[in-house]
Amino acid sequence: MPAKRRRTTDSNHTGTSTHSKGTKGKGKQVSIAGGGAASFSFSEAGNALALQLIQAALDDDLAAVAELVQQGTEAWVQDDQGWSSLHAAASVGNVQMIEFLLRKGNAVWNLVDNLGYTAGDIAYSLNQAEAYEALLEEGVRAEMIKAVLEASGGAGADGGGDDDHDEDLDSEMPDSDKQLLSTASDNKTFLHSKLRFITDETGQEVCVDKEGNGVMMGWESGIMRETVDEMLRPFAGRRKLTREEVTKPSIGEDGEEEDAEELSVLNVGFGLGIIDSFLQEYHPTNHLIIEPHPDVLAHARSRGWFEKPGVRFYEGTWQQYVQDLEDEKESYESFDAVYFDTYSEHYKDLHAFFDLLPNMLRSSLSLFSFFHGLGATSRSFYDIYTSVSELHLREIGLETVWKDVVINEATATGTWDGVERKYWGDVGPYRLPVCHLEF
Repeated sequence: MPAKRRRTTDSNHTGTSTHSKGTKGKGKQVSIAGGGAASFSFSEAGNALALQLIQAALDDDLAAVAELVQQGTEAWVQDDQGWSSLHAAASVGNVQMIEFLLRKGNAVWNLVDNLGYTAGDIAYSLNQAEAYEALLEEGVRAEMIKAVLEASGGAGADGGGDDDHDEDLDSEMPDSDKQLLSTASDNKTFLHSKLRFITDETGQEVCVDKEGNGVMMGWESGIMRETVDEMLRPFAGRRKLTREEVTKPSIGEDGEEEDAEELSVLNVGFGLGIIDSFLQEYHPTNHLIIEPHPDVLAHARSRGWFEKPGVRFYEGTWQQYVQDLEDEKESYESFDAVYFDTYSEHYKDLHAFFDLLPNMLRSSLSLFSFFHGLGATSRSFYDIYTSVSELHLREIGLETVWKDVVINEATATGTWDGVERKYWGDVGPYRLPVCHLEF
């Protein structure tokens, strides 16, 4: 499951289903998918059984569902609207049926319909609270197991940590593979793609890649403002001072001169430099920015970022930075605040970064946060990854406090004109993670 800005859905979904909720025996008739959702070849008998299973679930008939599953009917098959039997069971709120389809059938919890909605999203939209919770539990369980399996094969393997981003990508793969790779999901492809920095009709600054995907957008400023203020709350007094005042040595109670208070911050992923601008308001003595994309680096250089006091760019991926630490090409540093917001990486990459935090954070007062856009075009995916990320952070000794940040309704609609892929949908308030080490 991608970590950020990946899945696309129809933002105009109103929270109601095109299937009828289904009074027993009067549910909407369904037909097998013809190519919109998952489309596979079945025998005529297999088609009929799959449709009967979906209809039985819509009719809230657990006995009929159980009989069909026991006959070997495929529970993951989708109809022409993309609904599986699990979507249907969620729509009627039958928790027992949901659990049966997941345990005894081969239902898939994260299968999406033609509008991009999971069974969990359907349950939420129809106020089926118990069904929604059951599907969330299944999603968390499945993703935790998936993370263990991925870790056994090498966490962060797709992050490009061992690759030189100046290599010629075209020479590394056959022509038949190039067209299959998207800038939104393949990090190598993204790092070799051309970026554009524009101002859209609403006046917000936008960075888009060659496919028209939004890499970073100005509407995130409110989130970034809140994030920095939370991460640097222990240093709030620095915002009221000038850099000269902050860096000036002070006189202690014993009359001796004391060094100025240090503030060291790390940001992984520069983008438009929004969060780095807010970090600068606190006058950090050390401001390290890790950024691999040459176009982003050129944009930052054109805006004078390379000359700002205390700022240092590491021009590469965070995986390359870690490797350089191990090879002693970079010096180990600890930070008072660490922020993570990369593009075209997956959750397993973020999870791999979590493991580095105990050695990066300076003390129990040091704070970590990340852009929580995990599955943020689906209510259920967003809730699941909120829980999964908190559990993974807890495993390495970090406690997470979530702060809700209200997103203006216009953000989910009017700010996306000209952007191919949305990375934010109708998932409620943004959940800002503030994490600290527990000693």
